[in-house]
Amino acid sequence: MDKDLMRRLMAPLTLLNRMLPKKQDRVVFYSNMGFRDNVKAVYDAFIARPESKNYEIVCALNDYELWDNRPHPANVRFTDCKGGLVPFLTSRTFFYSFGKYPVKPSKNQMVVNVWHGSPLKKIGRYEKIEDQDFFTYVLAASDFFVPIMAKAFGCPESKVKVCGHPRNDAMFTPGDPLGKLGIPKDFDKLLLWLPTFRQSSFLGDRDTAARAGTGLPVLERKEDLEAVNALLERENALLLAKIHPAQDLSLLDLSGASRVKILTNDDMQRADCDLYALLGVSDGLITDYSSVYFDYLLLNRPIGFTVGDIEEYRKTRGFVVDDPYPLMPGPFIRTPDEFAAFLSDFLSGKDDYKAERERVGKLTNAFPGGQDAERCLKIAGLIE
Repeated sequence: MDKDLMRRLMAPLTLLNRMLPKKQDRVVFYSNMGFRDNVKAVYDAFIARPESKNYEIVCALNDYELWDNRPHPANVRFTDCKGGLVPFLTSRTFFYSFGKYPVKPSKNQMVVNVWHGSPLKKIGRYEKIEDQDFFTYVLAASDFFVPIMAKAFGCPESKVKVCGHPRNDAMFTPGDPLGKLGIPKDFDKLLLWLPTFRQSSFLGDRDTAARAGTGLPVLERKEDLEAVNALLERENALLLAKIHPAQDLSLLDLSGASRVKILTNDDMQRADCDLYALLGVSDGLITDYSSVYFDYLLLNRPIGFTVGDIEEYRKTRGFVVDDPYPLMPGPFIRTPDEFAAFLSDFLSGKDDYKAERERVGKLTNAFPGGQDAERCLKIAGLIE
């Protein structure tokens, strides 16, 4: 549904929501950017429990047809986001992460904003003035993030529940994500590269220089990518770059880089492969300002940070803290040489940041991981 239309309808729909009776045995899950991340993790945990058979479960998704065509319990119904509005207005329990119905919950509802990670970059009311508080509770991974989430969503701290992120459970669950993706495990080490979204600087502008390069950050020149590929070949390692779902892939050119593979969100969805399961079987991570690294600290494995545009990013998108560097426990990568140096240390087993990761991990994760979805279901009152 059109966002402007939904905002105009917010006041009457909020009034209607207060008046309509709620079905205690109806649970709705909502996402307008694919059924994934925290909201999918809560759904998976719920339908795995025997109590879920006593509920009508509605999943309102932009990609609902994909999931409707896969095996699912008989009491689960998939619909598009528009079709989920009436179930939301008549349900006792509602979970959302990507997108929302801008309708205030009634006193008889439990609306949980599971969000999508612990923020380093600005989110919500750090960026916008508009109302962001459409929930009973919003989740945070630790006490450190409680005031940050309260400010981001313009709500009192009492509405922020320390839970941990349900998606993290997949990092501790046995599985074969590489097999799902059709990637043979014929390498000794797996390094994941998860850059955050930057449309202009990540995959380049549509100019001659961008078309002549790789389209990747840091390793922009083909010769730099080829040098990294040679090191990966020599040490029998694989670099998997999972690209942000909003990113334009048209300029990406990895020809000649057999040990560097690109994964898109569509690849993951088609294979029904959870990103966090992939994190669980990886040996190290390269990222930048993405919330994923706070989660990855639960594993205490090497992390490298590509920060070549951090000052530009600070001026444009910005961060939720004045100085992000103390929260980034790993080497900073700005050049191809620094990328190669991190990769060499990673492949040789050299790790100078273990204690720093532990320090930041204790600050940013209240729980060790593995039971966050269950904790979320308890917060929502669906299980005891």
